[in-house]
Amino acid sequence: MSSSSPAPASSLAADVVVVGAGLSGLVCARALAAGGASVVVLEARERVGGRLLSGQVAGSVVDLGGQWLSSGQDRLLALTQELGLSTFAQVRAPAPLLLEERAGALGELRRAVRQVLAMRKISRLARRASASPGSVPADRSLAAFLTEEIADPVVRERLALHADLVFAIDPSSLSLLSYLTTMHATDGFGGRGAELPGGGREHRFTLGAQALPLALAAALGDGLRLGQAVHRVEQRPREVTAHTAQGALRARRLVLAIPPVLLRRLELELPPATRACVAAAQAGAVVKCFTAYDRPFWQERGLSPEVYRPRGLARATVEATVANGAPSLLSFIVGPAAASWAARPALARRGALLAELAEQLGQVAAEPIDYVEHDWAADRFSAGCVASAAPSGAAPLAAPWAAHGCSHFAGTETATRWPGYMDGAIEAGQRAASEVLAALAAG
Repeated sequence: MSSSSPAPASSLAADVVVVGAGLSGLVCARALAAGGASVVVLEARERVGGRLLSGQVAGSVVDLGGQWLSSGQDRLLALTQELGLSTFAQVRAPAPLLLEERAGALGELRRAVRQVLAMRKISRLARRASASPGSVPADRSLAAFLTEEIADPVVRERLALHADLVFAIDPSSLSLLSYLTTMHATDGFGGRGAELPGGGREHRFTLGAQALPLALAAALGDGLRLGQAVHRVEQRPREVTAHTAQGALRARRLVLAIPPVLLRRLELELPPATRACVAAAQAGAVVKCFTAYDRPFWQERGLSPEVYRPRGLARATVEATVANGAPSLLSFIVGPAAASWAARPALARRGALLAELAEQLGQVAAEPIDYVEHDWAADRFSAGCVASAAPSGAAPLAAPWAAHGCSHFAGTETATRWPGYMDGAIEAGQRAASEVLAALAAG
């Protein structure tokens, strides 16, 4: 889909301009069009999808960005079914391997009990923090909480690993309040929920998760303009103007559907609460590394392909095989290791990852037939793949994202349920569209 020239600044380009053609922005645009509004979507990239991006490893489709549909994500399931997209259950190892240094003589059974008790404690604290954010010190880090209140060092390490994989931010840099509010909004330590249609509690998309935004974008036609990055937003009492290198577009309303960390790059007026939220946001650095093999050697050797480790380079490895595709693994590099990944030579990066896989699964793991990696921290229009961490502070999570003048906010970080996930992106897009349609109807 090619870019087209914007309307001259002397006339309204549309009722609404949406900035960002990720899942949230495209869901918003679709709902606006269904409500009778004319819409233009501006996207800085030459593609749609934002942090959803499909690629290939050994000829099979894989997700270089967001990928899973999980139990309890009803909005994502509904949209998937509405668009006619197929999914398949994620292969999960019956006995995942957790690599760790075991501290002390405490038996594993007693340690498991302590871990369950710690998770329950965090769940209770998360509910309290959601109801009353001021009950949790805004400046306390997750690392400080774990050190001061979780006695067993291995249990602390396991909880820190969980936070690493959810936020891709070192626990010492993550506020406890951010952690707790997100855990509450995503059932982080809740029940596993019912199985999805077709079985399993996690599914992947047959054509890749980018099929969702591609299907939504197909209906926009000339209303989608790629390669047009907004650098300034100008507000007036009854209209707003988005400035790009190609020109300016005026509209009655504007929706900013980009990550909070990218809002820092725009010249625009923000109310104090939103400005503080944007300033505090942290994007989680993530590198996804895919390795494909000529045979599923882990099955032959009775090894678990699902490996987690609190320390080391890859914090998690899971099976990534698709139907009729080459046996594949997906490894996640997160946090500080991912943030510095691009500074290492390509061969050194590959060698380091393969050496770690060989340590876990044997030398055959270091001999893939294909290797693909994607570094989201090096993506200038994402600055990370895992959603920006919610800011610390006393305000409820959604409060900073109230409409300001003629501008509204979408994006998964602004969701009240499943923030940071595709389901949250859909909620935020639908909510922003409802706000805009109500404002347009009010004149």
